[in-house]
Amino acid sequence: MALNSMGVSDVTGAEIVDSLPAHLENALFPLRFSGEMERTVRNGGVCVVVVEECGGEEVDAVVGFFGNSMFVGAENVTLIGTRMTRIIMRVSVSSSSSS
Repeated sequence: MALNSMGVSDVTGAEIVDSLPAHLENALFPLRFSGEMERTVRNGGVCVVVVEECGGEEVDAVVGFFGNSMFVGAENVTLIGTRMTRIIMRVSVSSSSSS
């Protein structure tokens, strides 16, 4: 419902439970983490990442992990009583061979 209220009407997968690596900043290999997100999202779909509250250069660093996506926006939000930054990337080049 949260993604739908943001205008994302077709969601095929969302991680809502803590699992390794549940958060990009805790991932041992963040480029692999972001690459796998991009690989599994169809061309034109979006990747939504939530990290500790940040801005500016920190958001740019996260965006840099997504080589096959375009930055849509970042917004500070409160999730489960914690201030976080939600970053949305639109996948612009499909690296998956399946359709």
